Amino acid sequence: MNLKEVLKDKLTKEELKHVKRSFEIIGDIAIIEIPEELEDKKHVIAEALTEINKHIKVVIRKTGELSGEYRTGKYELLTGNRTETIYTESGCRFKLDPTKVYFSEKLGTERQKIAEQVKDNESILCMFAGIGPFPIIIARKKDVKIHAVEINPTAVKYFKENVKLNKVADKIEIFKGDVDFVVPKINKKFDRILMPAPKNAEDFLDLALDCVKKNGTINYYTFAGEENFKTLRKDIREKCKKKVKITDIRKCGSFAPGVFRVAVDFRVLD
Repeated sequence: MNLKEVLKDKLTKEELKHVKRSFEIIGDIAIIEIPEELEDKKHVIAEALTEINKHIKVVIRKTGELSGEYRTGKYELLTGNRTETIYTESGCRFKLDPTKVYFSEKLGTERQKIAEQVKDNESILCMFAGIGPFPIIIARKKDVKIHAVEINPTAVKYFKENVKLNKVADKIEIFKGDVDFVVPKINKKFDRILMPAPKNAEDFLDLALDCVKKNGTINYYTFAGEENFKTLRKDIREKCKKKVKITDIRKCGSFAPGVFRVAVDFRVLD
C-alpha cells in the first residue's frame, strides 16, 4: 500500500493531487516535502507514513533548501521526539542528525562503486568528508590510509564516532577545517582524491591537482544539465590544464528537473 492509498479517506481528491509520493529514509527517519496547499494536513500525512512503513519512527518535513557554509537544510519535526538516527549501508553503521549535517542515502550505490575501484595500499584524500561515508566504507573493505577533511564541526563529531563504531580508526585520519587551509598543511601527495561535493568541487580542482600523484585518480563530482553532459569530457580536460585520462563519466542521481549529479573519474598523467 502506498502513501496516497492510505490517505484517500483522510484527504480530499484535490488534496491528494498535491501529495508527493517520493521521500527519503535515513535510518528510521523519513524526510518528506509537503506543499503549502497541504499545510493543515502535514501531521496527517506524517502519521500515514508511519502506517505504511513500521520502521519509520520519526518524520521530518523539509522546509528549506541546502544553504550556508555547511550545506544543511531547514526542517520541521512532525512525528517523534528526536532527529538523530543510525543508518546502515554496505555493512557499515553511521550515526547522524540529517538536520545538522549533509547526508544523502541516494549516493549509496555511488559510494559502493568507488570502494570497488580502490586498491589495497592506496593513499587517499577525501575532501568534504561529512560524517565519513566514503572513507569508512572504503576503509572497511580495503587496506588503505585515508586523510579526510570536513569543515562542519557537527559532522566531524559524528565522523569520529562513526570511525569508532566501524572499527577503522587505524586507517582514517580526520581533519577539521576548510580544505583550502588544511590540505596544504598536510603536505602530501595521494594516489586518489575524492571530491564528493558537486556544488563547488570545481573551486578546489586546482588544489586536488596539486596534491595527486602522477597517474593518480581523482573522483570528481559536479552538476550538469542534459545539454552540458555531452560536453563534460571536454570541459573537464580544459579545467584541469594538465594531461588527464577520463576513465568514466556517469549520472548518479537527479538534482533538479533536467539537472543531474554526475561523477567523473580521471587519471592525472603528468
